[in-house]
Amino acid sequence: MIQELETQLEQAAVMHAEASVESAIMVYLAAKAQIDEFNRITDAAKRLIGDVMLHTGVTSYATQAGKVSMTSASVVTSYDTKALDALLASSDEVRRLLEPHRKVSERAGTMRIVGAK
Repeated sequence: MIQELETQLEQAAVMHAEASVESAIMVYLAAKAQIDEFNRITDAAKRLIGDVMLHTGVTSYATQAGKVSMTSASVVTSYDTKALDALLASSDEVRRLLEPHRKVSERAGTMRIVGAK
């Protein structure tokens, strides 16, 4: 299956633009379907391991096949960026206090591929 999809993708690379994109989308969707099936199996394996850990109270195992461990739960704190930006815009004093602690990072755009309906 993998070799077949790779061959289709190689053939798509030499087609005109629209046919190339259409073939690449078909390859992507076929590969994604296979990945989804494998993810279903890996998710079931993780659930089984989690159930065993919950039942036994053991949070790490080292076997011949590999190791597994469960981390402790943690808390994540976040703030409403839009509300804070509005607050910063409304007060120079607040802006002066908070601006040194503000971190801004840029994310690359993403591509979203969905099958035709």
